[in-house]
Amino acid sequence: MTAKGIAIGCVGGVRQRQFEAKLTALQAARGLADSLSITPNEAAKHGISLNHDGQRRTAFELLSYPTLGLSEVARIWPQFASIDPKIASQLEIDAKYAVYLGRQTADIASYRRDESFELPDELDYAALKGLSNEIRQKLQALRPGTIGQAGRIDGITPAALTLLVAHVRRAKGRPAA
Repeated sequence: MTAKGIAIGCVGGVRQRQFEAKLTALQAARGLADSLSITPNEAAKHGISLNHDGQRRTAFELLSYPTLGLSEVARIWPQFASIDPKIASQLEIDAKYAVYLGRQTADIASYRRDESFELPDELDYAALKGLSNEIRQKLQALRPGTIGQAGRIDGITPAALTLLVAHVRRAKGRPAA
């Protein structure tokens, strides 16, 4: 909110400088966390158990694990112990939420991609298995041109939309992923 307050000019100079200093420190801590990485075998030497998939993980990624915190990361990279506690706490919070934000971003991209997914004019909704009779009747009567249009029909569920996309992709000979 402080950034919005600064943008509209209702935050005083002292508060603005404090905010900017915190933001700079947080960006520096994030840069450090993104720049350091470790393999599962190296992590095991520090008492941290990771999937042995050969993938390197950054300090920021380690902080996203529910069982790991800054103290565990600081055992591997001692420079994390000198980060201001408020900045360290915010960095850890950002890492924990980054997982969910990434999922939401992927969900939004998938939704936008499928929003314009075209449904063929000749699609026989009555023949679709797995849809309720009510949904089939609504789709047959309204004949939506895209998944987005179908999704705005009252009573059409996300599961029904997923089934529609899968059916059309299968019919076109494409994978239903």
